[in-house]
Amino acid sequence: MEYLGPTIIVFVVLIGVAVAAVMFEPANPFAKWNQLVESYGTQDRPPRVEFTDQQILFGGLRGGVKPLGPAVSFDATIDEFGLWLRLKGAEGPDLTRTLRIPGTHVRPAGNRGGGYRFDLYAEPPVRIAVAGEFGDALMQKSRPGAS
Repeated sequence: MEYLGPTIIVFVVLIGVAVAAVMFEPANPFAKWNQLVESYGTQDRPPRVEFTDQQILFGGLRGGVKPLGPAVSFDATIDEFGLWLRLKGAEGPDLTRTLRIPGTHVRPAGNRGGGYRFDLYAEPPVRIAVAGEFGDALMQKSRPGAS
């Protein structure tokens, strides 16, 4: 009888964990994209596409960055206004596919893992990670004093 109390507590904890696991909903992978859509979403299209099929990772200022999905890629353009991002590979009728972000809202946040990180000012800010020629061009454009 003296072992019955701890056994019941263990079973209650296990039942609680099982219920939490069944009711857990994974975080929306497009949450960061939707944050940016609130500030920068547009139905317009960039006049031209400079960088096709780019892999962009999204995250917050704290924590890591990750892709929106395995088949998601972006077409990007950097112009005198700022940065255009066009979402590709994701389905959804209510999904805004294009962002137009002013250049003053794109700030370098450092290099890491062979790529560049940038903070995009939304509420709260969103961090992206890009690499290759696109990362080089965006870093050049977003430096203070760049034209």
